[in-house]
Amino acid sequence: MRQLVFFLTVLLVLWTAGASYWYVCKVRCDCKTMDVTTDEIQGDSVIVQTPEQLLMAAVDEAKAYLSGSGVQKGFFASSSAEGDMSGVSDEYLKKLKLVFDNNPSAKIEVTGHADITGSEAFNLVLGLQRAEYVKTFLVNAGINAEQIVTSSAGSSEPAASNSTSEGRAANRRTEIKVII
Repeated sequence: MRQLVFFLTVLLVLWTAGASYWYVCKVRCDCKTMDVTTDEIQGDSVIVQTPEQLLMAAVDEAKAYLSGSGVQKGFFASSSAEGDMSGVSDEYLKKLKLVFDNNPSAKIEVTGHADITGSEAFNLVLGLQRAEYVKTFLVNAGINAEQIVTSSAGSSEPAASNSTSEGRAANRRTEIKVII
């Protein structure tokens, strides 16, 4: 009797395993081993892409996104070198990192700006401090520091009129420009 129970238990386990294999592999076709390539069906032909091709396609897509995003800006409180970088999205930073990890010749130009409050020498130093703040922000996001160039325009390139408080606030900024 014990042998019969053992035999039926083994038979049940084998039947369950076989039925599972048949359903998963033959019916759903999920047992294919993952190749190092990805197939895309276009019309009647199959295009095989290697991981390198997939990576380069993702990098090209990220480049197009960055090109379409234009100049990113960070804004700063009066006479402050620490600012609000909430205008730079996480998606932008991820795509920036992807492009820069795969394109060592790419550069980022960060230019610091100031309003007309203070002397020109002070504004040049403040603009450079703001650009360095943004550089640190980008490095903390994973961008290579050697690919980031900082400069200061001081108050020489206003984005708005310095005669109003809103205009001065718009002039206290940094501009992030990607050069690919």
